[in-house]
Amino acid sequence: MRVVIDTGAYRRNLGVLRARLAPAQLMAVVKDDAYGHGAHQMARIARESGVSTFGVLDIATGISLRRDGVLGDCVAFAWLFDAYDDFEAALEHDIDLGVSNVGVLDAIATAAAARPGPSSSPEGLSRRPARVHLKIDSGLHRNGAAPHEWMDLVSRAKHWQDQGRIDVVGVWTHIGEASVAADNASRDLFDTAVAQAYDGGLRPNLRHLAASAASFERDDFRYDLARVGGFTYGIGPGSGIGPADLGLEAVMSAHASVLRVDETAGTAVAVLNAGYLDGIPAWSLHADNGETGPLPRTGCDVLITGVRYPVTAVGADTMTVSLGDTASGVHAGDEAVIFGSHLRGEPVLQEWADALGTVGEEIVVRVGSRAEREYRDS
Repeated sequence: MRVVIDTGAYRRNLGVLRARLAPAQLMAVVKDDAYGHGAHQMARIARESGVSTFGVLDIATGISLRRDGVLGDCVAFAWLFDAYDDFEAALEHDIDLGVSNVGVLDAIATAAAARPGPSSSPEGLSRRPARVHLKIDSGLHRNGAAPHEWMDLVSRAKHWQDQGRIDVVGVWTHIGEASVAADNASRDLFDTAVAQAYDGGLRPNLRHLAASAASFERDDFRYDLARVGGFTYGIGPGSGIGPADLGLEAVMSAHASVLRVDETAGTAVAVLNAGYLDGIPAWSLHADNGETGPLPRTGCDVLITGVRYPVTAVGADTMTVSLGDTASGVHAGDEAVIFGSHLRGEPVLQEWADALGTVGEEIVVRVGSRAEREYRDS
Protein backbone atom coordinates (compact mmCIF):
# COMPACT_ATOMS: atom_id res chain seq x y z
CA MET A 1 0.00 0.00 0.00
CA ARG A 2 1.13 3.54 -0.70
CA VAL A 3 0.11 6.63 1.23
CA VAL A 4 0.26 10.13 -0.25
CA ILE A 5 0.35 13.18 2.03
CA ASP A 6 -0.83 16.36 0.29
CA THR A 7 1.08 19.15 2.03
CA GLY A 8 -0.74 21.79 -0.02
CA ALA A 9 -4.08 20.56 1.29
CA TYR A 10 -2.73 20.76 4.84
CA ARG A 11 -1.65 24.37 4.31
CA ARG A 12 -5.04 25.29 2.90
CA ASN A 13 -6.85 23.61 5.79
CA LEU A 14 -4.74 25.57 8.25
CA GLY A 15 -5.68 28.78 6.46
CA VAL A 16 -9.38 27.97 6.55
CA LEU A 17 -9.25 27.11 10.24
CA ARG A 18 -7.16 30.09 11.32
CA ALA A 19 -9.57 32.44 9.55
CA ARG A 20 -12.62 30.76 11.08
CA LEU A 21 -11.24 30.68 14.63
CA ALA A 22 -9.88 34.25 14.71
CA PRO A 23 -9.31 36.06 16.96
CA ALA A 24 -8.68 32.84 18.90
CA GLN A 25 -5.38 31.16 18.19
CA LEU A 26 -5.12 27.77 16.50
CA MET A 27 -3.23 25.04 18.35
CA ALA A 28 -2.22 22.55 15.66
CA VAL A 29 -2.32 19.10 17.24
CA VAL A 30 0.40 16.75 15.98
CA LYS A 31 -0.10 13.88 18.42
CA ASP A 32 0.27 10.26 17.32
CA ASP A 33 2.80 11.25 14.65
CA ALA A 34 0.35 13.87 13.39
CA TYR A 35 -2.37 11.21 13.10
CA GLY A 36 -0.06 9.13 10.92
CA HIS A 37 0.81 12.02 8.60
CA GLY A 38 4.30 12.63 10.03
CA ALA A 39 4.66 14.96 13.02
CA HIS A 40 7.95 16.53 11.98
CA GLN A 41 6.79 17.21 8.42
CA MET A 42 3.38 18.57 9.45
CA ALA A 43 4.72 20.71 12.29
CA ARG A 44 7.29 22.27 9.99
CA ILE A 45 4.59 23.17 7.45
CA ALA A 46 2.30 24.54 10.16
CA ARG A 47 5.04 26.74 11.57
CA GLU A 48 5.83 28.04 8.08
CA SER A 49 2.11 28.80 7.75
CA GLY A 50 2.13 30.98 10.85
CA VAL A 51 1.01 28.54 13.55
CA SER A 52 2.79 29.25 16.82
CA THR A 53 1.24 26.72 19.24
CA PHE A 54 1.37 22.93 18.92
CA GLY A 55 -0.36 20.15 20.81
CA VAL A 56 2.15 17.31 21.10
CA LEU A 57 0.26 15.12 23.64
CA ASP A 58 3.34 13.64 25.35
CA ILE A 59 6.67 14.96 26.52
CA ALA A 60 8.75 12.69 24.26
CA THR A 61 7.09 14.05 21.10
CA GLY A 62 7.67 17.62 22.23
CA ILE A 63 11.34 16.95 22.95
CA SER A 64 11.80 15.22 19.61
CA LEU A 65 10.33 18.18 17.72
CA ARG A 66 12.44 20.64 19.73
CA ARG A 67 15.66 18.71 19.11
CA ASP A 68 14.90 18.56 15.40
CA GLY A 69 14.55 22.35 15.32
CA VAL A 70 11.04 22.09 13.91
CA LEU A 71 9.29 24.25 16.48
CA GLY A 72 11.76 27.07 17.00
CA ASP A 73 10.36 29.32 19.71
CA CYS A 74 6.78 28.08 19.24
CA VAL A 75 4.80 26.69 22.17
CA ALA A 76 4.68 22.89 22.56
CA PHE A 77 1.87 21.72 24.84
CA ALA A 78 1.89 18.21 26.37
CA TRP A 79 -0.73 16.76 28.71
CA LEU A 80 -0.40 12.96 28.76
CA PHE A 81 1.96 11.99 31.61
CA ASP A 82 2.05 11.16 35.30
CA ALA A 83 4.04 12.27 38.32
CA TYR A 84 6.95 9.97 37.40
CA ASP A 85 7.68 11.42 33.97
CA ASP A 86 10.91 13.26 33.22
CA PHE A 87 9.83 16.81 33.92
CA GLU A 88 13.41 18.08 34.09
CA ALA A 89 13.79 17.11 30.42
CA ALA A 90 10.42 18.67 29.63
CA LEU A 91 11.46 21.97 31.21
CA GLU A 92 14.87 21.87 29.57
CA HIS A 93 13.10 21.73 26.20
CA ASP A 94 10.48 24.35 27.10
CA ILE A 95 7.42 22.11 27.02
CA ASP A 96 4.18 23.60 28.36
CA LEU A 97 2.49 21.10 30.67
CA GLY A 98 -1.22 20.43 31.20
CA VAL A 99 -1.72 19.61 34.89
CA SER A 100 -4.70 17.78 36.38
CA ASN A 101 -3.73 17.12 40.00
CA VAL A 102 -1.58 18.30 42.90
CA GLY A 103 0.79 15.32 42.74
CA VAL A 104 1.87 16.11 39.20
CA LEU A 105 2.06 19.81 40.00
CA ASP A 106 4.39 19.12 42.92
CA ALA A 107 6.60 16.90 40.73
CA ILE A 108 6.89 19.69 38.16
CA ALA A 109 7.74 22.22 40.86
CA THR A 110 10.44 19.89 42.18
CA ALA A 111 11.90 19.52 38.68
CA ALA A 112 11.86 23.30 38.29
CA ALA A 113 13.78 23.69 41.56
CA ALA A 114 16.46 21.31 40.32
CA ARG A 115 17.27 23.45 37.30
CA PRO A 116 20.35 25.68 37.62
CA GLY A 117 19.50 29.33 38.13
CA PRO A 118 21.36 32.60 37.71
CA SER A 119 24.08 33.26 40.23
CA SER A 120 22.01 36.06 41.76
CA SER A 121 18.96 33.87 42.34
CA PRO A 122 18.16 31.99 45.56
CA GLU A 123 19.52 28.44 45.70
CA GLY A 124 17.48 26.14 43.50
CA LEU A 125 15.34 28.81 41.83
CA SER A 126 14.89 27.85 38.19
CA ARG A 127 16.17 30.08 35.42
CA ARG A 128 12.65 30.11 34.02
CA PRO A 129 9.56 28.77 35.78
CA ALA A 130 7.65 25.84 34.34
CA ARG A 131 4.71 26.94 32.16
CA VAL A 132 1.62 25.04 33.26
CA HIS A 133 -2.02 24.91 32.19
CA LEU A 134 -4.40 23.76 34.93
CA LYS A 135 -7.11 21.37 33.77
CA ILE A 136 -10.62 21.20 35.18
CA ASP A 137 -12.74 18.10 34.52
CA SER A 138 -15.88 19.58 32.99
CA GLY A 139 -17.65 16.24 32.52
CA LEU A 140 -15.71 14.17 29.99
CA HIS A 141 -13.59 12.56 32.75
CA ARG A 142 -10.49 12.56 30.59
CA ASN A 143 -8.07 13.73 33.29
CA GLY A 144 -8.63 17.09 34.94
CA ALA A 145 -9.31 18.03 38.54
CA ALA A 146 -12.82 17.26 39.70
CA PRO A 147 -14.77 20.39 40.67
CA HIS A 148 -14.45 19.60 44.39
CA GLU A 149 -10.66 19.32 43.97
CA TRP A 150 -10.24 22.39 41.81
CA MET A 151 -9.54 24.97 44.51
CA ASP A 152 -6.93 22.71 46.10
CA LEU A 153 -5.13 22.62 42.75
CA VAL A 154 -5.48 26.38 42.33
CA SER A 155 -4.17 27.03 45.85
CA ARG A 156 -1.18 24.73 45.34
CA ALA A 157 -0.42 26.35 42.00
CA LYS A 158 -0.51 29.80 43.60
CA HIS A 159 1.96 28.57 46.24
CA TRP A 160 4.44 27.28 43.67
CA GLN A 161 3.98 30.34 41.47
CA ASP A 162 4.80 32.58 44.42
CA GLN A 163 7.95 30.50 44.92
CA GLY A 164 8.98 31.14 41.32
CA ARG A 165 8.75 27.46 40.39
CA ILE A 166 5.82 27.62 37.95
CA ASP A 167 3.91 30.12 35.87
CA VAL A 168 0.22 29.31 35.41
CA VAL A 169 -0.36 30.45 31.84
CA GLY A 170 -3.59 28.62 31.07
CA VAL A 171 -6.78 26.95 32.24
CA TRP A 172 -8.26 24.28 30.03
CA THR A 173 -10.63 21.33 29.72
CA HIS A 174 -11.92 18.67 27.33
CA ILE A 175 -15.64 18.51 26.55
CA GLY A 176 -17.63 15.47 25.48
CA GLU A 177 -19.45 16.96 22.46
CA ALA A 178 -22.30 14.59 23.29
CA SER A 179 -25.12 17.14 23.10
CA VAL A 180 -25.68 20.88 23.05
CA ALA A 181 -27.02 20.80 26.60
CA ALA A 182 -24.08 18.78 27.94
CA ASP A 183 -21.57 21.01 26.16
CA ASN A 184 -23.24 24.14 27.52
CA ALA A 185 -23.02 22.68 31.02
CA SER A 186 -19.33 21.96 30.48
CA ARG A 187 -18.77 25.53 29.31
CA ASP A 188 -20.52 26.93 32.36
CA LEU A 189 -18.43 24.76 34.68
CA PHE A 190 -15.28 25.85 32.84
CA ASP A 191 -16.20 29.53 33.19
CA THR A 192 -16.70 29.01 36.91
CA ALA A 193 -13.31 27.32 37.21
CA VAL A 194 -11.60 30.20 35.41
CA ALA A 195 -13.27 32.72 37.72
CA GLN A 196 -12.20 30.69 40.75
CA ALA A 197 -8.62 30.61 39.48
CA TYR A 198 -8.66 34.40 39.29
CA ASP A 199 -10.21 34.60 42.75
CA GLY A 200 -7.37 32.38 43.94
CA GLY A 201 -4.77 34.86 42.76
CA LEU A 202 -3.82 33.34 39.40
CA ARG A 203 -3.80 35.29 36.15
CA PRO A 204 -3.79 32.76 33.27
CA ASN A 205 -3.89 34.43 29.86
CA LEU A 206 -4.93 31.34 27.89
CA ARG A 207 -8.30 29.62 28.15
CA HIS A 208 -8.92 26.61 25.93
CA LEU A 209 -11.93 24.34 25.95
CA ALA A 210 -12.68 23.19 22.39
CA ALA A 211 -11.16 20.75 19.95
CA SER A 212 -11.92 20.43 16.22
CA ALA A 213 -15.70 20.11 15.99
CA ALA A 214 -16.72 22.39 18.85
CA SER A 215 -14.33 25.16 17.88
CA PHE A 216 -15.48 24.99 14.25
CA GLU A 217 -19.17 25.18 15.10
CA ARG A 218 -19.36 27.51 18.09
CA ASP A 219 -17.62 30.82 18.46
CA ASP A 220 -18.56 30.94 22.16
CA PHE A 221 -16.36 27.88 22.72
CA ARG A 222 -13.18 29.31 21.18
CA TYR A 223 -11.92 31.51 24.01
CA ASP A 224 -8.21 32.31 23.51
CA LEU A 225 -7.04 29.06 21.94
CA ALA A 226 -8.60 26.07 20.16
CA ARG A 227 -6.93 22.65 19.97
CA VAL A 228 -7.51 21.34 16.45
CA GLY A 229 -6.25 17.97 15.28
CA GLY A 230 -8.42 15.95 12.90
CA PHE A 231 -9.86 18.93 11.02
CA THR A 232 -6.37 20.19 10.07
CA TYR A 233 -5.90 16.90 8.20
CA GLY A 234 -9.32 17.09 6.55
CA ILE A 235 -10.82 14.40 8.81
CA GLY A 236 -14.51 14.99 9.46
CA PRO A 237 -16.27 14.60 12.82
CA GLY A 238 -18.36 11.61 11.76
CA SER A 239 -22.07 10.90 11.39
CA GLY A 240 -21.83 11.46 7.66
CA ILE A 241 -20.10 14.85 7.88
CA GLY A 242 -16.97 14.80 5.75
CA PRO A 243 -14.40 17.37 4.64
CA ALA A 244 -16.57 18.69 1.79
CA ASP A 245 -19.18 19.81 4.34
CA LEU A 246 -16.54 21.79 6.22
CA GLY A 247 -14.71 23.41 3.33
CA LEU A 248 -11.64 21.29 4.09
CA GLU A 249 -9.55 18.85 2.05
CA ALA A 250 -8.31 15.36 2.81
CA VAL A 251 -4.56 15.43 3.41
CA MET A 252 -3.93 11.68 3.31
CA SER A 253 -4.88 9.33 0.51
CA ALA A 254 -4.27 5.57 0.48
CA HIS A 255 -3.48 3.68 -2.71
CA ALA A 256 -3.08 0.02 -3.64
CA SER A 257 -2.28 -1.92 -6.80
CA VAL A 258 -4.40 -4.60 -8.43
CA LEU A 259 -2.44 -7.82 -8.07
CA ARG A 260 -4.76 -9.91 -10.21
CA VAL A 261 -8.31 -10.24 -11.48
CA ASP A 262 -10.12 -13.52 -10.82
CA GLU A 263 -13.18 -14.51 -12.84
CA THR A 264 -15.68 -17.17 -11.82
CA ALA A 265 -19.10 -17.95 -13.33
CA GLY A 266 -19.54 -14.60 -15.01
CA THR A 267 -18.38 -12.48 -12.09
CA ALA A 268 -14.99 -10.95 -11.36
CA VAL A 269 -13.08 -9.78 -8.33
CA ALA A 270 -9.88 -7.76 -8.07
CA VAL A 271 -7.29 -8.60 -5.43
CA LEU A 272 -5.37 -5.56 -4.11
CA ASN A 273 -2.06 -5.44 -2.27
CA ALA A 274 -3.39 -3.86 0.95
CA GLY A 275 -4.83 -5.41 4.09
CA TYR A 276 -5.13 -5.12 7.81
CA LEU A 277 -1.35 -5.30 8.26
CA ASP A 278 -1.31 -1.97 6.42
CA GLY A 279 -3.91 -0.54 8.80
CA ILE A 280 -7.09 -1.16 6.81
CA PRO A 281 -9.64 -2.17 9.47
CA ALA A 282 -11.04 -5.67 9.20
CA TRP A 283 -12.18 -6.66 12.68
CA SER A 284 -15.45 -4.71 12.67
CA LEU A 285 -16.58 -4.97 9.06
CA HIS A 286 -20.23 -5.92 8.63
CA ALA A 287 -22.08 -7.61 5.83
CA ASP A 288 -24.82 -5.82 3.94
CA ASN A 289 -27.41 -8.11 5.50
CA GLY A 290 -26.44 -6.96 8.99
CA GLU A 291 -24.56 -10.11 10.00
CA THR A 292 -21.09 -9.70 11.41
CA GLY A 293 -18.38 -11.02 9.14
CA PRO A 294 -15.66 -10.05 6.69
CA LEU A 295 -17.90 -7.90 4.49
CA PRO A 296 -18.33 -4.15 4.97
CA ARG A 297 -21.64 -2.36 5.04
CA THR A 298 -22.60 -0.41 1.93
CA GLY A 299 -20.21 2.50 1.42
CA CYS A 300 -16.80 0.83 1.68
CA ASP A 301 -15.65 1.27 -1.89
CA VAL A 302 -12.39 1.73 -3.73
CA LEU A 303 -11.90 3.66 -6.96
CA ILE A 304 -10.26 1.88 -9.92
CA THR A 305 -9.98 3.50 -13.36
CA GLY A 306 -12.58 6.08 -12.34
CA VAL A 307 -15.18 3.56 -11.18
CA ARG A 308 -16.17 2.66 -7.63
CA TYR A 309 -16.19 -1.00 -6.62
CA PRO A 310 -17.36 -2.42 -3.26
CA VAL A 311 -14.92 -4.14 -0.92
CA THR A 312 -15.87 -7.75 -0.20
CA ALA A 313 -13.04 -8.93 2.07
CA VAL A 314 -9.96 -7.62 3.90
CA GLY A 315 -7.17 -10.07 4.68
CA ALA A 316 -3.74 -9.70 6.22
CA ASP A 317 -2.04 -8.23 3.18
CA THR A 318 -4.72 -8.31 0.49
CA MET A 319 -8.16 -6.84 -0.12
CA THR A 320 -10.81 -8.17 -2.48
CA VAL A 321 -13.30 -5.98 -4.35
CA SER A 322 -16.22 -7.05 -6.49
CA LEU A 323 -16.03 -6.00 -10.14
CA GLY A 324 -19.41 -7.40 -11.15
CA ASP A 325 -19.34 -8.75 -14.71
CA THR A 326 -16.18 -9.68 -16.55
CA ALA A 327 -16.28 -6.59 -18.78
CA SER A 328 -15.15 -4.29 -16.02
CA GLY A 329 -11.94 -3.20 -17.71
CA VAL A 330 -9.83 -3.63 -14.56
CA HIS A 331 -6.43 -5.26 -15.02
CA ALA A 332 -3.43 -6.28 -12.94
CA GLY A 333 -1.25 -3.25 -12.26
CA ASP A 334 -4.10 -0.73 -12.14
CA GLU A 335 -4.12 1.66 -9.20
CA ALA A 336 -6.92 1.57 -6.65
CA VAL A 337 -7.69 4.52 -4.38
CA ILE A 338 -8.88 3.22 -1.01
CA PHE A 339 -9.64 6.67 0.35
CA GLY A 340 -8.67 10.10 -0.86
CA SER A 341 -10.14 13.47 -1.82
CA HIS A 342 -13.73 14.36 -2.62
CA LEU A 343 -12.29 16.96 -5.02
CA ARG A 344 -11.13 14.10 -7.24
CA GLY A 345 -14.29 12.05 -6.84
CA GLU A 346 -12.52 9.48 -4.67
CA PRO A 347 -13.98 7.62 -1.68
CA VAL A 348 -13.29 9.73 1.40
CA LEU A 349 -12.06 8.55 4.76
CA GLN A 350 -15.36 9.48 6.38
CA GLU A 351 -17.22 6.93 4.25
CA TRP A 352 -15.01 4.19 5.64
CA ALA A 353 -15.29 5.48 9.19
CA ASP A 354 -19.08 5.71 9.06
CA ALA A 355 -19.40 2.25 7.51
CA LEU A 356 -17.15 0.76 10.17
CA GLY A 357 -18.75 2.56 13.07
CA THR A 358 -15.56 4.41 14.04
CA VAL A 359 -13.87 7.77 13.51
CA GLY A 360 -11.54 8.73 10.69
CA GLU A 361 -8.67 9.37 13.10
CA GLU A 362 -8.61 5.71 14.08
CA ILE A 363 -8.09 4.60 10.50
CA VAL A 364 -5.26 6.99 9.63
CA VAL A 365 -3.30 6.33 12.82
CA ARG A 366 -3.50 2.59 12.07
CA VAL A 367 -1.67 2.99 8.77
CA GLY A 368 1.43 0.95 9.43
CA SER A 369 5.11 1.37 8.73
CA ARG A 370 4.78 -1.09 5.82
CA ALA A 371 3.08 1.60 3.78
CA GLU A 372 5.28 3.61 1.44
CA ARG A 373 4.82 7.33 2.15
CA GLU A 374 5.04 10.09 -0.39
CA TYR A 375 4.72 13.84 0.23
CA ARG A 376 3.28 16.04 -2.51
CA ASP A 377 2.57 19.76 -2.58
CA SER A 378 -0.56 20.38 -4.63
